[in-house]
Amino acid sequence: MSMRTKRRSTAIWILALLPLLAGPVAAQEGTGGTRSIFALGAGSRAIAMGGAFSAAGDDASVLLYNPAALALNRYTSVLATHARLFSGWSDAGYDFLGFVYPTVSAGAFGAGFMTAGTDGIRGFDEWSRETGELTYRESQAVIAYAYTLPWRYAGAVTAGSSVKMLSQRVGDYSDTGTGVDVGFVFRPRWVEGLSLGCNLQDIVGAEIKLVSVSEPVDRTIMIGAGYARAFGNGSAILLAAQMDAPERGDSRFRAGVEYRFRGLFAVRAGYDGEGVTAGVGVGWRGFGFDYGYMSREDAGSTHPLSLSARVGSSVDDRVRIREERRLAEQERRIQQILSSRIAGHIAEAERFRLEGAPAKALDELKIALEYDPTNRAVADTIAVVERAILAAEQERTRNAEKSALINQHFRLGLEYYGTGDYIRARTEWRSALEIDPENAQAAEYLGATEDKLGSLADQHRTRALDLEQRGQLAAALGEWNMVRTIAPESAEANAAVQRLTARVDELSRDYLTAAKRLRVAELYEGAVKAFGEGRYPDAVRQIRELLGIDPNHAEARTLLRRAERRMTPLDDAEKAAIRALYLEGMRHFTNGDYLKAVERWQRILEIDPDNESVLRNIDEASKRLRNSGAAGGAR
Repeated sequence: MSMRTKRRSTAIWILALLPLLAGPVAAQEGTGGTRSIFALGAGSRAIAMGGAFSAAGDDASVLLYNPAALALNRYTSVLATHARLFSGWSDAGYDFLGFVYPTVSAGAFGAGFMTAGTDGIRGFDEWSRETGELTYRESQAVIAYAYTLPWRYAGAVTAGSSVKMLSQRVGDYSDTGTGVDVGFVFRPRWVEGLSLGCNLQDIVGAEIKLVSVSEPVDRTIMIGAGYARAFGNGSAILLAAQMDAPERGDSRFRAGVEYRFRGLFAVRAGYDGEGVTAGVGVGWRGFGFDYGYMSREDAGSTHPLSLSARVGSSVDDRVRIREERRLAEQERRIQQILSSRIAGHIAEAERFRLEGAPAKALDELKIALEYDPTNRAVADTIAVVERAILAAEQERTRNAEKSALINQHFRLGLEYYGTGDYIRARTEWRSALEIDPENAQAAEYLGATEDKLGSLADQHRTRALDLEQRGQLAAALGEWNMVRTIAPESAEANAAVQRLTARVDELSRDYLTAAKRLRVAELYEGAVKAFGEGRYPDAVRQIRELLGIDPNHAEARTLLRRAERRMTPLDDAEKAAIRALYLEGMRHFTNGDYLKAVERWQRILEIDPDNESVLRNIDEASKRLRNSGAAGGAR
């Protein structure tokens, strides 16, 4: 029998044992064959990272590892993988084709197809007579969907599910079954790049019955974590870990790492619970080629190859384009509204002009100009109306001795009114009425000006009350002064100015005192931190600045002595003095004279304030002194 024939005759056994070769699932009696044949993985990249892809996957292979991870894909992508299983044992082929389509707001969709099998298998009947060649094929079609939930209190939570149609054929026998996966991915907002995933694989397991024995696929819980960090030059690193817990059998730990150099080249390594995995990949302009490696001690090695392609723009680009379109449409609508309102006020102004009410026409034209200050046609029309008003007034007072003076006040009043300087306009209208109390047009303009000023005073009063309520006293004082300028007789404004002036003066005095206390606290906190970190010169500098503000700060003086001591090493004389005092204190302690022992050790602290051994001794002697009840400290 040739070697090729032998290998084909054993291929069916390799395929039947794939779930066992994927991990120690058969350690428990009766568990063989209960895991899907596709537990080996999908995608050279994922296989090279040990299959730890339930939280870190961002390509079409997540259709197998965690349907919720579809949302981690930012591009529409296609992935195709082919592998010859366990070279040296079989001619069995293993293939995967996956497609992912992420949307902007409707979640992510995915579909895939996986198949494994071989032909040329020698078949025998019950009397060991050869019956011809058989074909073994197991296939799985997957459709999946993932959606990021709207609430994001602690981070983004994505849920996903996939439906799998499993088909198995051996010779003339075949059957199909349906399975369901449910997965979740959590991306906490407090750690950028971290993702946590969980996939309840085969929570509804497919069940295949070829002849008389049903083979259900057991559930498996896959819990993983991934961390991705991008670098400034386009490079990135991805770390992943995962624990698989099958319903029957031993749990398996997976881990993987990937480093991408400028998006062009990638190296990968991992551990799939059974052995070391590895792989490399290259990519250019959205296209990629990946190679993976895995092996089993008794079955040989497998070398999956993958081709991938990204199609179209990313989800982030689509979001940006949609937002730009929304803003452009919003701007267009605003311009339409403005144009409509401007046209309406111009039409009203023309109607008032025809009716002989130029003052009302001027108001309408001013409103139109406020909507579009660059509208030269409206500005020119305002000038025409103002000249018409002035001409009409000159005609009315032509024969009066006071016409020149009234015309001057009218001209200035119109000028100030046109520029929005209503206070000076009011003065001009009042001056005109003092000369000609019967001047109805001046009275009309004065009334209109008073209305404008009343509205303006109300606006300043409202802002003043709001600012005062929010504690912004200086700004509120400015608004009340504006009210007094517009309406000097306002008792409310005068009282508010006096009240706020007194409060601002009081707060200024309190601020200086609070600022001093805050600076002292900041300096002491900084000195303590610097001392704890060993930056003694910084601690000394901050303490001395603190004592310049608060010379009576006892804790700061103590910390200063400690920091200065740390900055100056003990000389030989000080070391000798410390040793002598320490031994003398120990003799008193041994003799039960705790008070003298404490006195000797405290003298050491004057030389070396942070001597922990001496501090512990003083604490112990003090405890014994209290327990003995002897005021003098001696037994």
